[in-house]
Amino acid sequence: MKKIITMFAAVLALLMVFAVAACGQQQETAKPEENTLIGTWEYSDDENGIGAVYVLEEDGTGTYTMTVGEEEVTYELKYETKENHLLVTYVDNDTFTEEDVFDNEFSFKDSNTLIIKDSFDDEMTFVRK
Repeated sequence: MKKIITMFAAVLALLMVFAVAACGQQQETAKPEENTLIGTWEYSDDENGIGAVYVLEEDGTGTYTMTVGEEEVTYELKYETKENHLLVTYVDNDTFTEEDVFDNEFSFKDSNTLIIKDSFDDEMTFVRK
């Protein structure tokens, strides 16, 4: 009887180890949606001479470059995502303070097409570069 209880306890312990290991693997491989944002995204409205480029790094930093006609401005930024919202704070500039957080809803048309909707419900389509 002792032998059966010992074997049962060993099998139970082994199953628990596998269950814990499987849970850990799922958490590591299941990347949040923000990881699909990492990279360079370009918007272009040639008709109106407007362009924009987001460069989003894995560490939550990046740049936003906006072009209107011949004028171009680049901002350093920090970002995070919450569900389908891209929260951007521009740093080290004279236009915005770090307390200004821009909340833009985003979705993907496909893996290379990002739709960003601003607080005015205007949509911009960015293409991965």
